[in-house]
Amino acid sequence: MRGISRTIVHFLVFIQIMCCVYFATNMIRHRQGYAIQYSDPDIPNRKYEGEFIKYDTKKYGSDFCVAYNVTRATGEFREDGLEPISLVLHATSHYMKEIEGQCSSRNWNGPISVSLFVDRTSSEAVEYLHEVHRCSSKVNQKLSLHIVYRMSPFQKVCDPIFVKRSLRKCNTFNATIRSRERSRVIPPFQIYPINVMRNVARKGALSSIHMTADVEMVFSEGFAVKMKALANKYINGKDKKLLVIRRFEVDNKAHVPVDHKELFVMIKAFRAFEFHHKFFAAGHTIESLWQWFRMSKNQTDAYAWQIDYKSSSWEAQLIMHRKDPYNPEYFPTRIRDQQSLVYELCRANYTFHLASHVFNVHRGVKTQETNLSSAVLTHQKRLRTRSYKRFMHYINSTYPDTFDQCGKFVM
Repeated sequence: MRGISRTIVHFLVFIQIMCCVYFATNMIRHRQGYAIQYSDPDIPNRKYEGEFIKYDTKKYGSDFCVAYNVTRATGEFREDGLEPISLVLHATSHYMKEIEGQCSSRNWNGPISVSLFVDRTSSEAVEYLHEVHRCSSKVNQKLSLHIVYRMSPFQKVCDPIFVKRSLRKCNTFNATIRSRERSRVIPPFQIYPINVMRNVARKGALSSIHMTADVEMVFSEGFAVKMKALANKYINGKDKKLLVIRRFEVDNKAHVPVDHKELFVMIKAFRAFEFHHKFFAAGHTIESLWQWFRMSKNQTDAYAWQIDYKSSSWEAQLIMHRKDPYNPEYFPTRIRDQQSLVYELCRANYTFHLASHVFNVHRGVKTQETNLSSAVLTHQKRLRTRSYKRFMHYINSTYPDTFDQCGKFVM
């Protein structure tokens, strides 16, 4: 039996390698290879070649290819003279509807930078979102899309992406057609390189202030506008200040609160809760919730006050600057991947400031891991020790004098 199991594993590895080779060599003309090590988002990344649009790419790290600005937001969002906040998201093709929803929502009136992870089976998502960007004025105004894929073992250079130019009339690209086309795309079945995706989305953002979040989070009403002045005050690339945003969750059937007043009523009625309160409260709970409600109620505009760094479990959701540190890309997925960045920020003497009024919400209350998440976690645990040693060597040599204020990083 062991011999049979070993044979099956070898066969599956062989199939995965061949799929990567197929993807890398056969996407050069109709849904093609990708990459770029970020340079300047203001440089146009497209050329027209007959019936195709060509997007130049470069290698990213040792394992990935990235193409920045396969779609590029056309809105400036600087009419008031302030730097806009870019909503920085990452996703697979499974979340195409959520990407559209973030762009269509009035809650985020600002640029949105999305990194999309694809493989051979999910590459049609690129053309779909390209078409949505062409036909939807809201998506066109907000969405900058960056494509990421994993290189095959035999691939040495990254090929350009070619997206077929569409002749479709946009008035025929309705909700029914969109739903049908989304359903045809099979999401990638690989280990998701979560910190690579976070960093690509930040590097491709068209403004210097970044709100990092998960793609399925729903933001409170007018979030980007309400936070703009405060973010410009705190996030300037010089002062080591970060803005922390509260996160909540509601039952799938519940109404999503639009502001802190509705949220307060739902919290009191046990219809809304702090994010992952049943699953991983240590990573998301922020003290003094009722004080936050009082301070939000007593002021007209959003403001912030300093809070302490919690622990190495803290998965804070932050507004930060382009110049601030990025997530360590060698960290295993789902094992302190976001907490590692928060810990580095603490060791680098950044201060955390909790913002009033605004928040975001997840539809659905998480109580346990899915089977897929558990499988990924089991696989990635093998990388824990090596990543931990590398991370701590970097942290302790770069920030030798700040251990006492941040404590030990536990992985």
